[in-house]
Amino acid sequence: MNRLGPDLVTLAVGPADDVGDYTSLVIYDPMNVPAFDAGALVLAVGVSAESALALRLAAARPAALVVRHDGPVGQPFLTEALDAGVALLVVPTSCDWASVFATASSLPGHVPPFAADPTSESEVVSDLFTVANALAETLDAPVTIEDNQSRLLAYSAFQGDVDVARAATILGHRVPNSFRHEVRRRGVAKRMLTETEPFFIATTDTDINPRTVVTLRVQDEVIGSIWAVTDTPLDAARTAALAEAARSIAVRLAHHRLTSDLRRRHAEATMALLLRGGTGAVEAGRRLGLEGEAFRLVAIAATHPADGNEGPIERCATALKQHLSMVHTAKAVARVGDVVYAVLPGSADHAESLAAARKVLLACRVTARLESAEQIVMGISGPVTGLAELCAGREEADRVLQVLAAARSHDGCAEVGEVGLAVSMLRLAEMESARRAGRRNVLDDIDDYDKAHATSYSQTLRAYLGSFGDPTKVSKSLGVHTNTLRYRLRRLHELFDVDISDADTRFALMVDIRLRTPGPGEVTSPGGNGGTAVGSPVPEPFS
Repeated sequence: MNRLGPDLVTLAVGPADDVGDYTSLVIYDPMNVPAFDAGALVLAVGVSAESALALRLAAARPAALVVRHDGPVGQPFLTEALDAGVALLVVPTSCDWASVFATASSLPGHVPPFAADPTSESEVVSDLFTVANALAETLDAPVTIEDNQSRLLAYSAFQGDVDVARAATILGHRVPNSFRHEVRRRGVAKRMLTETEPFFIATTDTDINPRTVVTLRVQDEVIGSIWAVTDTPLDAARTAALAEAARSIAVRLAHHRLTSDLRRRHAEATMALLLRGGTGAVEAGRRLGLEGEAFRLVAIAATHPADGNEGPIERCATALKQHLSMVHTAKAVARVGDVVYAVLPGSADHAESLAAARKVLLACRVTARLESAEQIVMGISGPVTGLAELCAGREEADRVLQVLAAARSHDGCAEVGEVGLAVSMLRLAEMESARRAGRRNVLDDIDDYDKAHATSYSQTLRAYLGSFGDPTKVSKSLGVHTNTLRYRLRRLHELFDVDISDADTRFALMVDIRLRTPGPGEVTSPGGNGGTAVGSPVPEPFS
């Protein structure tokens, strides 16, 4: 139970007295009469928990009996096991017997109780560090355990002769890119995809000591690896120990990945309800225990998600949960597409709630250990008085992300009020783009005339409006005489009926020119192709 965790194995019945460790591992054979040693751990393969055979196995009094079953176990079976003093362990039917056997046969003895880290998206079984220490003692070598993205899951306290690669991995919680490239260059990564047993990697690089590596597999899928710093290949006994440890750890990681995925999908579904607003958001907030005088929605996105580097956004999500867990709102954090959202309860005072939100986000950025603060942008909505209004907060936070991604300002973290003009231009640009789809205006006519007659009236008009009509400044920027500028302005009026002396005409032209200029209005949301665009529907809830 300690090794696999309470989510994978449950103790349906336990004897009142401590029966001690089991001394043998037995797979039930239907060809034999149930008769077991008192210290046997019996894997009841093919035995239904509701059958008479299950009762007979319990009556045979092994130390413990493992059955595969979903749902509650029938009372007759529980009573029989209790009367016989047998520990009854239940694993779900989704867990294959080979994995259970591999785990049970590789247990070295007592291990610390199972506990999961509730604050991390990439949470791992917390006793992996204990396993790494035990394995390091067995192998007499420093050990690291990594997932299939080269992220560090655990490492042994025994360091030995630490090389640069190990030190950098431990300090950065991830194998540095330079060493990952070296592993691929040497063909080690390719071997890890095909070889199932531990193998030795020799090296002449002074920064990298020789190592023995074994992959963590679930069926044919590689889900991680174990690396041991060994000067020479391991002997047969230690190679076997490393292989057994790999099978045991793979079982736990595979189960944990499954449960983490379910939790992630549930968090996304809950966030989807919150982002929609209305009564669904109120109910979702009630389940999460979200209470406050007002709420703000914060959003975090990577500035270059197309690079395929999930590190910055994932680390920010983890750091945000860690900080919010101190105020019991960590459950209201989820990644939707390529954007991480969080609902922050706070004060009704605008300045106070904004300061609190900014403090959390900036602390999150520090905790995430980003290579550069410019890797992410952070948007903060205005305050909303109730969860039913969070849909408006989502639109505001998304707009801020668009503005900051197009033209970084405010140190990459801003509230909608701080970039209000740019947000207004975004909204206006979308409205005008939809309204004028397929339609022409005077700027199109001027551009066409310039192309046909090799003139520069469009450039002149833009320079004039951009300089607030200062003839000296405009003439200098265009490199023409002031009289030439005045002539061009007269011709604009004659050819296109553009009266730049009219204030409304100037304003309309300036807005139209601004909406045509590449900028925030023409930038997609930071999520890119895989992200959640502004105004796009929120994913359907997971059921």
